[in-house]
Amino acid sequence: MDVINAYTVAAAALLTIGLYSIAAKRNLIKLVMGIEIIATAVNLNFIGMGLRENGIDSLAQMYVALNMAVSAAVLALALAFVTILFRHYGTLDSSKIARLRW
Repeated sequence: MDVINAYTVAAAALLTIGLYSIAAKRNLIKLVMGIEIIATAVNLNFIGMGLRENGIDSLAQMYVALNMAVSAAVLALALAFVTILFRHYGTLDSSKIARLRW
């Protein structure tokens, strides 16, 4: 199996796991984890597509580094929102939070 194909298959597997986590879980922390798994799949796909004969393309590395920084900021913001929602409602179940009003 070619190395680029192995990266693509691994990225597709991570994307599937992340989408399943978003679609099937109700816990807000698991939803945030699913989003982060999808971001990891995107990063892995960038690295896989940036492979060249003499190494990894520097543009692909730059995109991955930028995506990791943005993903870390989004993760911190999402976990802050989850903490605020848990303090306000007392639950992390997304279906119960969606039914409640402020």
